[in-house]
Amino acid sequence: MKQKQLVDLIVGLVLALYAAVILVLPTFNVTNMRVILLTTFLFYTIVNTIRFIILRETKDFEGLHYAITSLGVMVATLTIKSSTPYTVALLLFSWIALNSLAKLKKADYYHDRRDRMWKFGLLDLSIFLLAGILACINLAYSGDIQIIVLGFFLLVNGILEIFDPILKSLIAHS
Repeated sequence: MKQKQLVDLIVGLVLALYAAVILVLPTFNVTNMRVILLTTFLFYTIVNTIRFIILRETKDFEGLHYAITSLGVMVATLTIKSSTPYTVALLLFSWIALNSLAKLKKADYYHDRRDRMWKFGLLDLSIFLLAGILACINLAYSGDIQIIVLGFFLLVNGILEIFDPILKSLIAHS
């Protein structure tokens, strides 16, 4: 496994582990959705900035795109004082839309290079969008349910991030 794939795998595992922590929060009566959103976007910004710094020689800007979108939505979360379910859904949906553009750019990059990974890129984008839209729709419930829905969405995102380097490594070895 190359360094890029190893770093991407570790990032995916860290994101999935973070999602598991989010899923456990309601059992400890941590239900402030605004704080959880801020920490989530901050965590994604930090992890993807580190990912970009480590992989800057490979000219992979996916981590930078994710960090910028997470930082932008985190700033929007800070400026919007309301934490109604509609506001939370709008913030999450804007983050999903911006990250979907980054995933689409990556799939296009693979397609331009005639790499078979473009098919997985489109599947990754489709699953990410479907899970994100379903998560945004289901954010109209109480605080505990919102956190669980967000946790499951982040878990799906982390698992998708894990599959990318594994599949790339398997295709390279076949």
